[in-house]
Amino acid sequence: MNTKKMVNCMTNRRPLLTLLLLAATLSGCAVVPGIRMDADAGGERWMSDGDADRDLSPAVRTIDAALLLEQRRARDAAAADALLGASAELGSPDYQYRIGPGDIINVVVWGHPELSNPMGQTQNIEGQARLVREDGTFFFPFIGVVQAAGRTVEEIRSGVARGLDRYVTDPQVDVRVVSYRSQKVYITGEVRQPGILPVTDQPLTVLDAINQAGGFNEVADRRRAVLTRGEREVDLDILELYATGRGNLLLQDRDVLFIPDNAPNKVFMMGEVAQQMSVPLHDGRLTLAEAISGAGGFDLAVADTRNVYVLRGGEAFETPDGARAIRPEIYHLDARSGTALLLAEAFHLEPRDIIYVSSTGVVRFNRVIQQILPTIQTIWQTDRIIND
Repeated sequence: MNTKKMVNCMTNRRPLLTLLLLAATLSGCAVVPGIRMDADAGGERWMSDGDADRDLSPAVRTIDAALLLEQRRARDAAAADALLGASAELGSPDYQYRIGPGDIINVVVWGHPELSNPMGQTQNIEGQARLVREDGTFFFPFIGVVQAAGRTVEEIRSGVARGLDRYVTDPQVDVRVVSYRSQKVYITGEVRQPGILPVTDQPLTVLDAINQAGGFNEVADRRRAVLTRGEREVDLDILELYATGRGNLLLQDRDVLFIPDNAPNKVFMMGEVAQQMSVPLHDGRLTLAEAISGAGGFDLAVADTRNVYVLRGGEAFETPDGARAIRPEIYHLDARSGTALLLAEAFHLEPRDIIYVSSTGVVRFNRVIQQILPTIQTIWQTDRIIND
């Protein structure tokens, strides 16, 4: 083919080649759409390929010793506030068991078996017991109807002794609960034996209830519990409770203690790590270093270890047009030094955090080229077939 003919042939096909090259370029651009984060560009800003007017542009905070100290103080303050709030809302009064309808009690008047066991049929203490009726009363000889509901054992004992004083000289009265049936607590969720626990003369605390239910099962969220009392619902920090003993509230009749599952408690590893995956929190805790290790570490062939980001859902707010939105919190770590690894080990993650490890600029460019190259090769081959 002579030069003039070749020029004419290429000229005639130029629109087709241009279109194919444009398509190839667009396909390459599609490799890296969406979020781009580069700590070296624009003074550490969140960069988006979307509408600039909708870009929330949150600041990117550097993970350093000052940030870790600030977050530790914030965690301690939050735990203290939660404890004070729970104590103020639910209260922790000095414990005294009060009799209720359905309880079975035994009343003994020493030296007077005709009063303790007027039928004389048994010496079994349960056989001598008296049921507290639905109206909160029980019957006792010579006294008649005795109010029991809402009273302590000592208050009932004193009342019976005063009632017998006109019939018995210096009555010696003893009252005890044979069976606790009036009050109960419900423990549900991810414990080994969920069910109903009776409220007795022994104080029943949050930890007592969890232990009596067999402890957490394999999928339990070990960092929190939800206590419902009437219409009030309070989150309890189980980790703080185990660490310090604070917040071990007394449970009351009809309380519901719920242990949620651990499924939402995970973080998501994205970008240039050995394996993009979700990493669960262990007993409610996970550090940035542990999360990276759990995903197999950095893919050192392509990872830009200068730019490791933690994206965290921040405070919800309302936009000017009335829509609900969340301004994310973004933290940046330059993981090239050994000191950075120590910072990563001290940086505590929260459930639903996203860890993004950026790739190098050369790698991003190479990926685009790899997408364009097959199309260009097809163009070249087609041109050769036509010309030859």
